[in-house]
Amino acid sequence: MTLTQTALEPAFPEQGKSVLEDLACEVIERAARLTAMVRDPLRGELAERTRWMHCYYSNLIEGQQTHVLEIEAALRKDFSSEPRKRDLQEMALAHLECQRWAADYKGSPFDAGFFCELHRRFYTKLPSSMRVAMTRSGVKTPLEPGVLRSTEVEVGSHVGPPSQLVPSLLAHFRARYEAAGISRATKIIAIGASHHRLAWIHPFRDGNGRVVRLFSDTLIRELGIDSGGLWSLSRGLAFRRKDYYALLANADRERSSTSADDGRGHLSERALREFCEFVLRVMIDQIAFMEGLFEVETLADRIEQYVRVEALLKDDSDRVVRLLREALYRGQFPRGEAARITGARERTGRATLSKAIELGLLTSLTPKSPVRLALPAKVLGTYFPRLFPPGKTDP
Repeated sequence: MTLTQTALEPAFPEQGKSVLEDLACEVIERAARLTAMVRDPLRGELAERTRWMHCYYSNLIEGQQTHVLEIEAALRKDFSSEPRKRDLQEMALAHLECQRWAADYKGSPFDAGFFCELHRRFYTKLPSSMRVAMTRSGVKTPLEPGVLRSTEVEVGSHVGPPSQLVPSLLAHFRARYEAAGISRATKIIAIGASHHRLAWIHPFRDGNGRVVRLFSDTLIRELGIDSGGLWSLSRGLAFRRKDYYALLANADRERSSTSADDGRGHLSERALREFCEFVLRVMIDQIAFMEGLFEVETLADRIEQYVRVEALLKDDSDRVVRLLREALYRGQFPRGEAARITGARERTGRATLSKAIELGLLTSLTPKSPVRLALPAKVLGTYFPRLFPPGKTDP
């Protein structure tokens, strides 16, 4: 192997007697179970809120957070008058746009062009004040979106490989992770391995963390374990941010020449194995968390709690609850069934339906099409507690 190739190795952790394969199988099983819990079109609404969640937590990992209501407002082009808040809203929109683009991407997620396009789309949309990189001496300099770095980098204790090696390292990265004959379980284990190795290459002067997490999100989707977009790795990494950064940095270590179980590559195999196990356990935790939120009966109870306690409805509360439960259980229902569902007369049923739509609790594609549950930011704290930190969905 050339220097470029050996610098990245090992690309995969040796499984041996480790628990990695068992954890990968558990991810597959839990993801399938979560998929079966939610039907369309509610799944589509929830997948969009999961994008909000991924956006919120990925930016939080970087020390930047945007109130969920501010993300919702930005989507309506309702921006804060405070420059700093507006900048963060613009950042959230840029992140969401990257996620939507990546969700429809048909090429190889290991292609350097994919990373560059994620980086370009994200930074092009940012205000000029945020389109900067920090030099090793702490000086801010303009950042060119989508362009691989041509300078040397040092982040914490990590010194990135020489900039002239970045293109060839990315080519080797793709060749290793796209090699033929890799089992599905190994590919799932390699979500953590490729996450670290791409971060280790550090292809851009800044913005690598967000690009790497978007890349991992794409791998999760391509491997069919995203449950239709119903869970987010970034949420788990944010909640264990200290462990995430510590294990990520630990996997930067070179192989121990005095240890027989540290592999045969340039970098530590044992540290890579530990990081992969960490990522798999975070994935399992996040899928299990979302399973708990989407359990139909308890979700129905939380929806009823919102209507009765927070929506400030009086006489209509029982009828609105019936409509929302119907939408939850069936996915959607025709408008003409409102009277039957509410147990009221036709006129009262229509009026109740209109009230629920006016409050943003039900929605539809057109004024005459079937209605389904709506998920505005104001209901998320009750419908899905702990989806975001306390207070982040409050008006």
